[in-house]
Formats: sequence, C-alpha cells, structure tokens
Amino acid sequence: MIKEKAQELANLIKGSEQFEALKSAESRLKLDPTAQDLVQNFQELQQKVMEAQYSGQQPDSADMEKLQNMQNEMKLNLTIKNMAEAQENFENLMKEVNETVSQELSKE
Repeated sequence: MIKEKAQELANLIKGSEQFEALKSAESRLKLDPTAQDLVQNFQELQQKVMEAQYSGQQPDSADMEKLQNMQNEMKLNLTIKNMAEAQENFENLMKEVNETVSQELSKE
C-alpha cells in the first residue's frame, strides 16, 4: 500500500508544472552547446578550486577570478538562467512535499 502511494506521488510530481519546466529546461540546455560548454568549464574549474581548498592550499587567484567571471557569464546566459530557475522551483516543490510528509509523521 505504501509503495503504491509513493508511486502515485511520483506520478503526481511528474505531472507538476515544476517537473515539466525542469525537463523542458534540461532539453533546451542539451540543444545549446554554448551553455553546455560554459557549465562544463565552470564545473571543472570549480572542482579544481575546491580540491585546492580541501588539500589546505590557497586557490590560485587567477582561477578564482576566472571562476567569478564565468559565474557572471552564466547569469547572463538565458538557457542557464532558465535551467537554474526551473531547478530551484522543482527543489522548492520537493521541499514542500518533504515538509508535508514530516509534519504528518509528527502528528500524534
């Protein structure tokens, strides 16, 4: 019974405006090579900076500046901006679902 209700909830989430917007944004990102390259390059540089920090080293100032510039460029890219907004809206929906479940479980 619980598993069936979970599947029902998953189907309701799949039919939500937030999920559909996220899937649409993901599809648009796949069709935009400029946005894809920007995201990939940003993630690679971000990983490099984080690895330096985790190993106790100060990240290279040129890398930090480049990371900031890439972040600014990403904010101006409409495809990436729409993707980030869709992700945030979906995450908010999932947060609301989790909070509702938690509240129901807390009731006596």
